[in-house]
Amino acid sequence: MVPYLQCAEYVGLDSSEEYIDRGRRRFPQARFVCQRVSQYDLIEPNYFDIVLSLGVLHHLDDDEALTLFQIARAAMKPGARLVTIDGVWTDDQSQVVKYLLSRDRGRFVRSEAGYRALASKVFSSIESSIRHDLLRIPYTLLILKCVR
Repeated sequence: MVPYLQCAEYVGLDSSEEYIDRGRRRFPQARFVCQRVSQYDLIEPNYFDIVLSLGVLHHLDDDEALTLFQIARAAMKPGARLVTIDGVWTDDQSQVVKYLLSRDRGRFVRSEAGYRALASKVFSSIESSIRHDLLRIPYTLLILKCVR
């Protein structure tokens, strides 16, 4: 089995020095940048086959989330994908899920329509999927796939 991240070029971006330091120790072959997404200067335009934003958008206000989408698109090769996963508000979630989402450190949990509206300002091809079964705890997540 190929160790995680050894078969790909990986650039990690986070505003937490603690998270960046942990990533550097665990994956020394990867490149990590400690910056907010809105301050990131893209070095490799049209370079990446896939961009992942896992649990990030719900920590960003609309302006910074829009910047993330713009930077991701600029970093992607034509036909590449951006995949995001974030907590999402839905009408059918339980009170437990609503409570857990309301206690998340991310202050910008949105509805599916809210995430899609931001993504659609940058991407014309967007697919979304709401999942209630990805975590061991009751939680509702939205997976967005945006294609350049």
